[in-house]
Amino acid sequence: MALRIGGAVLDLDRGTLRRDGKIVPVRPKTLELLAFLTSNPGRVLSKDELLQAVWPGIIVTEDSLTQSIRDARKSIGDEAQALIRTVPRRGYLFQLPETEATQPPAAAAARAEPTVAVLPFDVDPADATARALFDGAVEEITNALSYFKTVAVLARHSAFALAEHSREDIRATAERLGADYIAEGRVETTGTEYGARVVLTETASGRRVWSQSFTFATADIFAFQTMVAQRIVTALVANIESAVMRRGLPAPAANVEAYLHFLRGKELLRSFGDGVNQEARAHFLKAIELDPQSGLAHAYLALAEVIIGGYADAPRAVLDQARDRALHAIALSPDEARCHRILALTLLYRGRDEYDAAEKHFARALDLNPYDADTLAQTGFFRALRGDGEAGLALLDKAIQLNPMHPAWYYHDRGEALLILGRYREAAASFSCLPRKSAWQWARLATCYALAGDAEKALACVREGRALEPGLTIAKIVEEARIERSEDRERIREGLKLAGWDTNCLPPARS
Repeated sequence: MALRIGGAVLDLDRGTLRRDGKIVPVRPKTLELLAFLTSNPGRVLSKDELLQAVWPGIIVTEDSLTQSIRDARKSIGDEAQALIRTVPRRGYLFQLPETEATQPPAAAAARAEPTVAVLPFDVDPADATARALFDGAVEEITNALSYFKTVAVLARHSAFALAEHSREDIRATAERLGADYIAEGRVETTGTEYGARVVLTETASGRRVWSQSFTFATADIFAFQTMVAQRIVTALVANIESAVMRRGLPAPAANVEAYLHFLRGKELLRSFGDGVNQEARAHFLKAIELDPQSGLAHAYLALAEVIIGGYADAPRAVLDQARDRALHAIALSPDEARCHRILALTLLYRGRDEYDAAEKHFARALDLNPYDADTLAQTGFFRALRGDGEAGLALLDKAIQLNPMHPAWYYHDRGEALLILGRYREAAASFSCLPRKSAWQWARLATCYALAGDAEKALACVREGRALEPGLTIAKIVEEARIERSEDRERIREGLKLAGWDTNCLPPARS
Protein backbone atom coordinates (compact mmCIF):
# COMPACT_ATOMS: atom_id res chain seq x y z
CA MET A 1 0.00 0.00 0.00
CA ALA A 2 1.53 3.30 -1.13
CA LEU A 3 0.16 6.72 -0.20
CA ARG A 4 1.08 10.06 -1.71
CA ILE A 5 1.69 12.76 0.91
CA GLY A 6 2.29 16.04 -0.82
CA GLY A 7 5.50 15.49 -2.78
CA ALA A 8 6.37 12.26 -0.96
CA VAL A 9 5.21 8.65 -1.27
CA LEU A 10 4.80 6.48 1.83
CA ASP A 11 4.98 2.75 1.06
CA LEU A 12 3.53 0.93 4.08
CA ASP A 13 4.29 -2.56 2.74
CA ARG A 14 8.00 -1.92 2.27
CA GLY A 15 8.37 0.60 5.07
CA THR A 16 9.91 3.27 2.87
CA LEU A 17 9.36 6.95 2.20
CA ARG A 18 10.40 8.45 -1.14
CA ARG A 19 10.70 12.03 -2.36
CA ASP A 20 11.63 12.84 -5.93
CA GLY A 21 12.24 9.15 -6.55
CA LYS A 22 14.80 8.86 -3.74
CA ILE A 23 14.55 6.97 -0.45
CA VAL A 24 14.34 9.35 2.54
CA PRO A 25 15.99 8.00 5.73
CA VAL A 26 13.25 7.92 8.40
CA ARG A 27 13.30 6.66 11.96
CA PRO A 28 10.93 3.72 12.56
CA LYS A 29 8.80 5.65 15.07
CA THR A 30 8.51 8.58 12.65
CA LEU A 31 7.36 6.15 9.97
CA GLU A 32 4.75 4.69 12.36
CA LEU A 33 3.57 8.20 13.21
CA LEU A 34 3.19 9.07 9.52
CA ALA A 35 1.27 5.85 8.91
CA PHE A 36 -1.15 6.61 11.76
CA LEU A 37 -1.65 10.23 10.72
CA THR A 38 -2.31 9.31 7.09
CA SER A 39 -4.81 6.63 8.10
CA ASN A 40 -6.79 9.27 10.04
CA PRO A 41 -7.03 12.26 7.65
CA GLY A 42 -9.19 15.21 8.59
CA ARG A 43 -9.45 14.23 12.26
CA VAL A 44 -7.80 15.99 15.19
CA LEU A 45 -5.67 13.41 17.01
CA SER A 46 -4.89 14.09 20.65
CA LYS A 47 -1.35 13.72 21.97
CA ASP A 48 -2.46 10.84 24.19
CA GLU A 49 -3.96 9.01 21.21
CA LEU A 50 -0.78 9.46 19.18
CA LEU A 51 1.43 8.36 22.08
CA GLN A 52 -0.68 5.24 22.56
CA ALA A 53 -0.68 4.43 18.84
CA VAL A 54 3.06 4.88 18.26
CA TRP A 55 4.51 3.97 21.67
CA PRO A 56 2.03 1.39 23.03
CA GLY A 57 2.87 0.22 26.51
CA ILE A 58 5.93 2.47 26.72
CA ILE A 59 6.15 5.55 28.90
CA VAL A 60 7.65 8.41 26.90
CA THR A 61 7.47 12.16 27.28
CA GLU A 62 5.68 14.56 24.95
CA ASP A 63 9.14 15.60 23.78
CA SER A 64 9.40 12.29 21.89
CA LEU A 65 6.13 13.04 20.10
CA THR A 66 7.16 16.63 19.36
CA GLN A 67 10.48 15.44 17.91
CA SER A 68 8.76 12.79 15.78
CA ILE A 69 6.25 15.35 14.48
CA ARG A 70 9.17 17.62 13.58
CA ASP A 71 10.96 14.72 11.84
CA ALA A 72 7.77 13.72 10.00
CA ARG A 73 7.25 17.22 8.65
CA LYS A 74 10.85 17.45 7.54
CA SER A 75 10.77 14.03 5.85
CA ILE A 76 7.73 14.90 3.69
CA GLY A 77 8.82 18.50 3.01
CA ASP A 78 6.09 20.04 5.18
CA GLU A 79 8.16 22.66 7.01
CA ALA A 80 5.29 25.12 6.41
CA GLN A 81 2.98 22.77 8.41
CA ALA A 82 0.38 22.71 5.63
CA LEU A 83 -0.12 18.94 5.85
CA ILE A 84 0.52 18.14 9.51
CA ARG A 85 -1.09 20.98 11.44
CA THR A 86 -0.81 21.79 15.12
CA VAL A 87 -4.21 22.35 16.75
CA PRO A 88 -3.50 24.36 19.93
CA ARG A 89 -4.44 22.54 23.17
CA ARG A 90 -5.99 19.67 21.20
CA GLY A 91 -3.35 17.81 19.20
CA TYR A 92 -2.49 17.40 15.53
CA LEU A 93 -4.47 17.25 12.28
CA PHE A 94 -3.33 15.59 9.05
CA GLN A 95 -5.02 17.16 6.05
CA LEU A 96 -4.08 16.71 2.40
CA PRO A 97 -4.62 19.64 0.00
CA GLU A 98 -8.07 19.43 -1.56
CA THR A 99 -6.70 18.65 -5.04
CA GLU A 100 -4.87 15.60 -3.71
CA ALA A 101 -7.55 14.52 -1.27
CA THR A 102 -10.09 14.21 -4.07
CA GLN A 103 -7.89 11.93 -6.17
CA PRO A 104 -8.75 8.22 -6.11
CA PRO A 105 -6.15 6.17 -4.18
CA ALA A 106 -4.89 4.42 -7.32
CA ALA A 107 -4.05 7.71 -8.98
CA ALA A 108 -2.35 9.09 -5.89
CA ALA A 109 -0.35 5.99 -5.06
CA ALA A 110 3.05 5.26 -6.57
CA ARG A 111 4.00 1.65 -7.04
CA ALA A 112 6.84 0.42 -4.85
CA GLU A 113 10.04 -0.48 -6.67
CA PRO A 114 10.19 -4.07 -7.97
CA THR A 115 12.76 -6.46 -6.52
CA VAL A 116 14.96 -8.48 -8.89
CA ALA A 117 17.13 -11.53 -8.17
CA VAL A 118 19.98 -12.10 -10.63
CA LEU A 119 20.87 -15.81 -10.45
CA PRO A 120 24.28 -17.25 -11.36
CA PHE A 121 24.46 -18.09 -15.05
CA ASP A 122 24.41 -21.68 -16.27
CA VAL A 123 28.02 -22.26 -17.40
CA ASP A 124 29.93 -25.43 -18.26
CA PRO A 125 31.37 -26.45 -14.83
CA ALA A 126 34.53 -27.69 -16.52
CA ASP A 127 35.30 -24.19 -17.81
CA ALA A 128 36.75 -22.56 -14.68
CA THR A 129 37.59 -19.30 -16.46
CA ALA A 130 34.07 -18.85 -17.80
CA ARG A 131 32.63 -19.76 -14.39
CA ALA A 132 34.72 -17.07 -12.68
CA LEU A 133 34.01 -14.48 -15.38
CA PHE A 134 30.25 -14.95 -15.37
CA ASP A 135 29.96 -15.19 -11.58
CA GLY A 136 31.76 -11.86 -11.56
CA ALA A 137 29.49 -10.54 -14.31
CA VAL A 138 26.40 -11.49 -12.28
CA GLU A 139 27.77 -9.67 -9.25
CA GLU A 140 28.50 -6.55 -11.32
CA ILE A 141 25.02 -6.70 -12.89
CA THR A 142 23.56 -6.93 -9.37
CA ASN A 143 25.68 -4.02 -8.25
CA ALA A 144 24.76 -1.97 -11.33
CA LEU A 145 21.03 -2.55 -10.77
CA SER A 146 21.40 -1.04 -7.30
CA TYR A 147 22.26 2.31 -8.83
CA PHE A 148 18.78 2.56 -10.32
CA LYS A 149 16.70 3.86 -7.45
CA THR A 150 13.53 2.61 -9.14
CA VAL A 151 14.65 -1.02 -8.73
CA ALA A 152 15.54 -3.03 -5.63
CA VAL A 153 17.85 -6.01 -6.07
CA LEU A 154 18.26 -9.13 -3.97
CA ALA A 155 21.81 -9.32 -2.65
CA ARG A 156 24.28 -11.60 -4.41
CA HIS A 157 24.65 -13.93 -1.42
CA SER A 158 20.91 -14.65 -1.30
CA ALA A 159 20.55 -14.84 -5.08
CA PHE A 160 23.32 -17.45 -5.33
CA ALA A 161 21.81 -19.44 -2.45
CA LEU A 162 18.43 -19.24 -4.18
CA ALA A 163 19.96 -20.79 -7.31
CA GLU A 164 20.80 -23.94 -5.35
CA HIS A 165 17.07 -24.80 -5.17
CA SER A 166 15.64 -27.09 -7.82
CA ARG A 167 13.88 -25.54 -10.78
CA GLU A 168 10.60 -26.98 -9.47
CA ASP A 169 10.53 -24.80 -6.36
CA ILE A 170 12.77 -21.87 -7.32
CA ARG A 171 9.82 -19.58 -8.13
CA ALA A 172 8.14 -20.34 -4.82
CA THR A 173 11.42 -19.75 -2.97
CA ALA A 174 12.03 -16.50 -4.85
CA GLU A 175 8.52 -15.33 -3.97
CA ARG A 176 9.12 -16.15 -0.31
CA LEU A 177 12.32 -14.09 -0.39
CA GLY A 178 10.44 -11.15 -1.89
CA ALA A 179 11.85 -11.32 -5.44
CA ASP A 180 9.26 -10.07 -7.95
CA TYR A 181 11.47 -11.01 -10.92
CA ILE A 182 14.23 -13.51 -11.64
CA ALA A 183 17.03 -12.96 -14.17
CA GLU A 184 18.71 -16.14 -15.43
CA GLY A 185 21.33 -16.78 -18.09
CA ARG A 186 22.82 -19.67 -20.06
CA VAL A 187 26.35 -19.44 -21.50
CA GLU A 188 28.03 -21.34 -24.32
CA THR A 189 31.65 -21.06 -25.38
CA THR A 190 32.46 -21.05 -29.09
CA GLY A 191 36.16 -20.67 -29.73
CA THR A 192 37.23 -17.21 -28.60
CA GLU A 193 33.65 -15.99 -28.12
CA TYR A 194 30.89 -16.44 -25.58
CA GLY A 195 27.20 -16.79 -26.37
CA ALA A 196 24.84 -15.85 -23.53
CA ARG A 197 21.05 -15.83 -23.43
CA VAL A 198 19.51 -13.88 -20.54
CA VAL A 199 15.85 -14.21 -19.52
CA LEU A 200 13.86 -12.06 -17.09
CA THR A 201 10.79 -13.79 -15.61
CA GLU A 202 7.97 -12.53 -13.41
CA THR A 203 7.98 -14.66 -10.25
CA ALA A 204 4.25 -14.79 -9.52
CA SER A 205 3.00 -15.63 -13.02
CA GLY A 206 6.04 -17.20 -14.66
CA ARG A 207 5.59 -14.74 -17.53
CA ARG A 208 8.72 -14.00 -19.57
CA VAL A 209 9.23 -10.24 -19.40
CA TRP A 210 12.36 -9.96 -21.52
CA SER A 211 14.98 -12.16 -23.13
CA GLN A 212 17.94 -11.49 -25.37
CA SER A 213 20.93 -13.33 -26.80
CA PHE A 214 24.42 -11.84 -26.79
CA THR A 215 27.59 -12.90 -28.59
CA PHE A 216 30.85 -11.26 -27.59
CA ALA A 217 34.58 -11.74 -27.20
CA THR A 218 36.07 -12.28 -23.74
CA ALA A 219 37.37 -8.71 -23.58
CA ASP A 220 33.81 -7.40 -24.03
CA ILE A 221 32.52 -8.94 -20.77
CA PHE A 222 32.30 -5.44 -19.24
CA ALA A 223 30.09 -4.07 -22.00
CA PHE A 224 27.94 -7.20 -21.69
CA GLN A 225 27.25 -6.79 -17.97
CA THR A 226 26.45 -3.09 -18.39
CA MET A 227 24.07 -3.86 -21.26
CA VAL A 228 22.26 -6.59 -19.30
CA ALA A 229 21.70 -4.29 -16.30
CA GLN A 230 20.32 -1.57 -18.56
CA ARG A 231 18.03 -3.97 -20.43
CA ILE A 232 16.62 -5.42 -17.20
CA VAL A 233 15.74 -1.97 -15.91
CA THR A 234 14.34 -0.94 -19.30
CA ALA A 235 12.04 -3.95 -19.15
CA LEU A 236 10.75 -3.00 -15.69
CA VAL A 237 10.38 0.77 -15.69
CA ALA A 238 9.53 3.43 -18.24
CA ASN A 239 12.06 6.06 -17.19
CA ILE A 240 15.63 4.88 -16.72
CA GLU A 241 18.01 6.84 -14.55
CA SER A 242 20.64 6.57 -17.27
CA ALA A 243 22.65 9.43 -15.84
CA VAL A 244 23.02 7.53 -12.56
CA MET A 245 24.13 4.44 -14.46
CA ARG A 246 26.77 6.35 -16.37
CA ARG A 247 27.99 7.99 -13.19
CA GLY A 248 27.88 5.01 -10.91
CA LEU A 249 29.32 2.08 -12.78
CA PRO A 250 32.97 1.35 -12.07
CA ALA A 251 35.40 1.79 -14.93
CA PRO A 252 36.11 -1.54 -16.60
CA ALA A 253 39.35 -3.28 -15.76
CA ALA A 254 42.19 -2.72 -18.19
CA ASN A 255 42.26 -6.38 -19.09
CA VAL A 256 40.39 -9.57 -18.32
CA GLU A 257 43.34 -11.19 -16.54
CA ALA A 258 43.40 -8.39 -13.96
CA TYR A 259 39.65 -8.72 -13.53
CA LEU A 260 39.92 -12.47 -12.95
CA HIS A 261 42.53 -11.93 -10.22
CA PHE A 262 40.22 -9.38 -8.61
CA LEU A 263 37.28 -11.84 -8.71
CA ARG A 264 39.35 -14.68 -7.27
CA GLY A 265 40.56 -12.42 -4.48
CA LYS A 266 37.00 -11.45 -3.56
CA GLU A 267 35.83 -15.06 -3.48
CA LEU A 268 38.74 -16.05 -1.22
CA LEU A 269 38.04 -13.12 1.07
CA ARG A 270 34.46 -14.38 1.50
CA SER A 271 35.55 -17.94 2.29
CA PHE A 272 36.94 -19.60 5.41
CA GLY A 273 40.13 -21.58 5.88
CA ASP A 274 43.80 -21.29 6.67
CA GLY A 275 45.61 -18.77 4.49
CA VAL A 276 42.61 -17.73 2.37
CA ASN A 277 42.95 -14.05 3.27
CA GLN A 278 46.64 -14.08 2.40
CA GLU A 279 45.82 -15.73 -0.95
CA ALA A 280 43.17 -13.07 -1.57
CA ARG A 281 45.75 -10.35 -0.89
CA ALA A 282 48.12 -11.91 -3.44
CA HIS A 283 45.38 -11.85 -6.10
CA PHE A 284 44.55 -8.21 -5.40
CA LEU A 285 48.24 -7.29 -5.68
CA LYS A 286 48.42 -9.10 -9.03
CA ALA A 287 45.25 -7.32 -10.22
CA ILE A 288 46.82 -3.96 -9.35
CA GLU A 289 50.07 -4.92 -11.06
CA LEU A 290 48.11 -5.64 -14.26
CA ASP A 291 45.68 -2.74 -13.86
CA PRO A 292 47.03 0.03 -11.55
CA GLN A 293 43.93 2.18 -12.18
CA SER A 294 41.46 -0.32 -10.67
CA GLY A 295 39.99 1.50 -7.66
CA LEU A 296 38.13 -1.60 -6.50
CA ALA A 297 41.29 -3.71 -6.45
CA HIS A 298 43.05 -1.10 -4.29
CA ALA A 299 40.03 -0.92 -1.95
CA TYR A 300 39.76 -4.70 -1.52
CA LEU A 301 43.51 -4.94 -0.96
CA ALA A 302 43.05 -2.48 1.93
CA LEU A 303 40.21 -4.62 3.32
CA ALA A 304 42.26 -7.83 3.01
CA GLU A 305 45.14 -6.28 4.94
CA VAL A 306 42.81 -5.08 7.70
CA ILE A 307 41.31 -8.59 8.00
CA ILE A 308 44.76 -10.23 8.06
CA GLY A 309 45.84 -7.74 10.73
CA GLY A 310 42.89 -8.62 12.96
CA TYR A 311 40.37 -5.86 12.16
CA ALA A 312 40.39 -3.38 15.07
CA ASP A 313 43.36 -5.24 16.62
CA ALA A 314 45.50 -4.64 13.53
CA PRO A 315 48.72 -2.68 14.21
CA ARG A 316 48.39 1.05 13.68
CA ALA A 317 50.79 0.94 10.74
CA VAL A 318 48.53 -1.61 9.00
CA LEU A 319 45.44 0.53 9.60
CA ASP A 320 47.29 3.64 8.38
CA GLN A 321 48.33 1.88 5.18
CA ALA A 322 44.81 0.50 4.64
CA ARG A 323 43.34 3.98 5.06
CA ASP A 324 45.78 5.38 2.50
CA ARG A 325 45.01 2.55 0.05
CA ALA A 326 41.27 3.16 0.42
CA LEU A 327 41.73 6.89 -0.11
CA HIS A 328 43.70 6.13 -3.28
CA ALA A 329 40.88 3.80 -4.39
CA ILE A 330 38.37 6.63 -4.02
CA ALA A 331 40.65 8.97 -5.96
CA LEU A 332 40.62 6.43 -8.81
CA SER A 333 36.89 5.58 -8.54
CA PRO A 334 35.14 8.45 -6.71
CA ASP A 335 31.63 7.20 -7.55
CA GLU A 336 32.19 3.55 -6.58
CA ALA A 337 30.16 2.88 -3.42
CA ARG A 338 32.28 -0.10 -2.35
CA CYS A 339 35.41 2.06 -2.17
CA HIS A 340 33.66 4.49 0.19
CA ARG A 341 32.30 1.62 2.30
CA ILE A 342 35.73 0.02 2.70
CA LEU A 343 37.30 3.36 3.65
CA ALA A 344 34.52 3.87 6.23
CA LEU A 345 35.20 0.41 7.72
CA THR A 346 38.92 1.15 7.90
CA LEU A 347 38.23 4.42 9.72
CA LEU A 348 35.86 2.61 12.10
CA TYR A 349 38.62 0.14 13.04
CA ARG A 350 41.07 2.99 13.61
CA GLY A 351 39.04 4.21 16.58
CA ARG A 352 36.24 6.44 17.80
CA ASP A 353 38.11 9.65 16.98
CA GLU A 354 37.68 8.75 13.28
CA TYR A 355 33.90 8.24 13.48
CA ASP A 356 32.87 11.60 12.01
CA ALA A 357 34.93 10.90 8.89
CA ALA A 358 33.67 7.30 8.74
CA GLU A 359 30.08 8.50 8.90
CA LYS A 360 30.56 10.70 5.83
CA HIS A 361 31.87 7.79 3.77
CA PHE A 362 29.16 5.38 4.95
CA ALA A 363 26.59 8.02 3.96
CA ARG A 364 28.27 8.49 0.58
CA ALA A 365 28.30 4.74 -0.07
CA LEU A 366 24.60 4.51 0.80
CA ASP A 367 23.78 7.49 -1.40
CA LEU A 368 25.64 5.95 -4.35
CA ASN A 369 24.17 2.47 -3.88
CA PRO A 370 21.05 2.53 -1.65
CA TYR A 371 20.14 -1.13 -2.22
CA ASP A 372 23.51 -2.77 -1.52
CA ALA A 373 22.74 -5.07 1.42
CA ASP A 374 26.26 -5.10 2.87
CA THR A 375 26.42 -1.30 2.81
CA LEU A 376 23.03 -1.10 4.53
CA ALA A 377 24.08 -3.62 7.18
CA GLN A 378 27.45 -2.05 7.93
CA THR A 379 25.98 1.45 7.99
CA GLY A 380 23.30 0.21 10.37
CA PHE A 381 25.93 -1.35 12.61
CA PHE A 382 27.87 1.92 12.62
CA ARG A 383 24.77 3.97 13.46
CA ALA A 384 24.11 1.66 16.40
CA LEU A 385 27.71 2.02 17.60
CA ARG A 386 27.17 5.80 17.62
CA GLY A 387 24.11 5.38 19.87
CA ASP A 388 21.26 5.52 17.34
CA GLY A 389 20.11 1.94 17.80
CA GLU A 390 16.68 2.44 16.24
CA ALA A 391 18.07 3.83 12.98
CA GLY A 392 20.81 1.20 12.95
CA LEU A 393 18.38 -1.67 13.47
CA ALA A 394 16.09 -0.34 10.72
CA LEU A 395 18.99 -0.38 8.24
CA LEU A 396 20.06 -3.86 9.33
CA ASP A 397 16.52 -5.18 8.92
CA LYS A 398 16.38 -3.62 5.44
CA ALA A 399 19.68 -5.36 4.61
CA ILE A 400 18.27 -8.70 5.77
CA GLN A 401 15.16 -8.11 3.66
CA LEU A 402 17.38 -7.69 0.58
CA ASN A 403 19.75 -10.48 1.64
CA PRO A 404 17.71 -13.04 3.63
CA MET A 405 20.37 -15.73 3.13
CA HIS A 406 23.01 -13.38 4.45
CA PRO A 407 26.51 -14.16 5.74
CA ALA A 408 26.95 -14.87 9.44
CA TRP A 409 28.42 -11.49 10.37
CA TYR A 410 24.96 -9.92 9.97
CA TYR A 411 23.97 -11.75 13.18
CA HIS A 412 26.78 -10.08 15.11
CA ASP A 413 25.99 -6.60 13.82
CA ARG A 414 22.26 -6.95 14.50
CA GLY A 415 22.99 -8.37 17.96
CA GLU A 416 25.11 -5.33 18.77
CA ALA A 417 22.31 -2.97 17.72
CA LEU A 418 19.77 -4.86 19.85
CA LEU A 419 22.14 -4.87 22.82
CA ILE A 420 22.57 -1.10 22.55
CA LEU A 421 18.77 -0.75 22.43
CA GLY A 422 18.44 -2.79 25.64
CA ARG A 423 16.59 -5.66 23.91
CA TYR A 424 18.76 -8.27 25.57
CA ARG A 425 16.82 -11.45 24.79
CA GLU A 426 16.63 -10.58 21.09
CA ALA A 427 20.31 -9.62 21.10
CA ALA A 428 21.21 -12.97 22.65
CA ALA A 429 19.16 -14.80 20.02
CA SER A 430 21.05 -12.97 17.26
CA PHE A 431 24.52 -13.57 18.74
CA SER A 432 23.59 -17.24 19.28
CA CYS A 433 23.15 -17.67 15.52
CA LEU A 434 26.87 -17.15 14.94
CA PRO A 435 28.22 -20.57 13.88
CA ARG A 436 31.68 -19.96 15.34
CA LYS A 437 32.08 -17.54 18.24
CA SER A 438 35.21 -15.75 19.38
CA ALA A 439 35.88 -15.02 23.05
CA TRP A 440 34.65 -11.48 22.44
CA GLN A 441 31.36 -12.78 21.06
CA TRP A 442 30.91 -15.15 23.99
CA ALA A 443 31.42 -12.06 26.15
CA ARG A 444 28.60 -10.27 24.30
CA LEU A 445 26.34 -13.28 24.85
CA ALA A 446 27.24 -13.41 28.54
CA THR A 447 26.41 -9.70 28.80
CA CYS A 448 23.01 -10.17 27.16
CA TYR A 449 22.00 -13.12 29.32
CA ALA A 450 23.22 -11.47 32.52
CA LEU A 451 21.33 -8.23 31.82
CA ALA A 452 18.24 -10.28 30.91
CA GLY A 453 18.45 -12.01 34.31
CA ASP A 454 19.49 -15.47 33.07
CA ALA A 455 22.50 -16.13 35.30
CA GLU A 456 22.88 -19.80 34.31
CA LYS A 457 23.21 -19.11 30.59
CA ALA A 458 25.47 -16.13 31.30
CA LEU A 459 27.81 -18.35 33.30
CA ALA A 460 27.91 -20.95 30.53
CA CYS A 461 28.97 -18.24 28.06
CA VAL A 462 31.66 -17.01 30.47
CA ARG A 463 33.12 -20.50 30.62
CA GLU A 464 33.22 -20.81 26.83
CA GLY A 465 34.79 -17.40 26.34
CA ARG A 466 37.37 -17.69 29.11
CA ALA A 467 38.42 -21.10 27.77
CA LEU A 468 39.24 -19.48 24.43
CA GLU A 469 41.10 -16.47 25.89
CA PRO A 470 41.85 -16.85 29.60
CA GLY A 471 43.61 -13.46 29.69
CA LEU A 472 40.71 -11.46 28.27
CA THR A 473 39.45 -9.10 30.97
CA ILE A 474 36.38 -6.91 31.34
CA ALA A 475 38.59 -3.82 31.20
CA LYS A 476 40.06 -4.88 27.84
CA ILE A 477 36.65 -5.79 26.40
CA VAL A 478 35.19 -2.41 27.34
CA GLU A 479 38.31 -0.49 26.29
CA GLU A 480 38.36 -2.12 22.85
CA ALA A 481 34.61 -1.78 22.23
CA ARG A 482 33.80 0.28 19.14
CA ILE A 483 30.73 1.66 20.94
CA GLU A 484 30.87 5.44 21.15
CA ARG A 485 28.65 6.41 24.10
CA SER A 486 30.15 5.85 27.54
CA GLU A 487 26.78 4.79 29.00
CA ASP A 488 26.52 1.99 26.43
CA ARG A 489 30.05 0.78 27.24
CA GLU A 490 29.28 0.90 30.96
CA ARG A 491 26.21 -1.27 30.38
CA ILE A 492 28.49 -3.94 28.87
CA ARG A 493 30.82 -3.63 31.87
CA GLU A 494 27.86 -4.07 34.22
CA GLY A 495 26.63 -7.13 32.32
CA LEU A 496 30.05 -8.79 32.36
CA LYS A 497 30.39 -8.17 36.09
CA LEU A 498 26.97 -9.69 36.69
CA ALA A 499 27.99 -12.68 34.59
CA GLY A 500 31.20 -13.08 36.62
CA TRP A 501 33.56 -12.72 33.66
CA ASP A 502 36.65 -11.68 35.65
CA THR A 503 35.99 -13.92 38.65
CA ASN A 504 34.99 -17.18 36.97
CA CYS A 505 37.81 -19.06 35.27
CA LEU A 506 36.18 -22.51 35.32
CA PRO A 507 36.66 -24.64 32.20
CA PRO A 508 33.62 -25.00 29.98
CA ALA A 509 31.12 -27.65 30.97
CA ARG A 510 31.27 -30.65 28.61
CA SER A 511 28.62 -33.30 28.25
